[in-house]
Amino acid sequence: MAKRFQTYFGIPIPPFKEKKLGAGSTSIRFVIAGTIPSKKNNQQAVSIRSDAKSFIFGVNKKKKGKITIEDAVKAINMVKSKMRGNDEYRDFVNKFKPIIQAQRDEWEARLKDKGLKFPLLSASMTLRLYFKDKYVTDTVNKQQTIQDLLIECGVIANDDYKSLNPIHSASACYFDELIYNIAFISLTFKL
Repeated sequence: MAKRFQTYFGIPIPPFKEKKLGAGSTSIRFVIAGTIPSKKNNQQAVSIRSDAKSFIFGVNKKKKGKITIEDAVKAINMVKSKMRGNDEYRDFVNKFKPIIQAQRDEWEARLKDKGLKFPLLSASMTLRLYFKDKYVTDTVNKQQTIQDLLIECGVIANDDYKSLNPIHSASACYFDELIYNIAFISLTFKL
């Protein structure tokens, strides 16, 4: 019997195309302990001033120090900006990349004979975040940081919906129970 569309608030919703791994799937786990920055919240705008500096120094030399307001405004308009991750996110990647890579290498050694090859092209992910303090934090931002770390470490090929799906994540407060934050990552896939 074919499943039917259901309508909510005037929008017909088709049956969801659930991805099933089925028999023969394997799960591997990764764990890190420490602060996980929210990558999205840690972007910094930086100014690129090299063209403006070159221009104003050239004008200064040519006009023997007589820079006009128009010259200054033209130089200001040459300044560009770009976004980059801040130092907290870069420090996180530098600290945890070798840890995840070592765990990846251990899984590869254990399951090589069964056909495990990294990066995983298709997997599901379950993420559990254990927070040591009472600070209320955004689970999704931390999840994105973890997913990007897994890509950076060569554990997963990508985190688009074809590569990493479904994703289940949860977080909880462990105030007075833990001395550091923990991220426990489980990836399930077919060998």
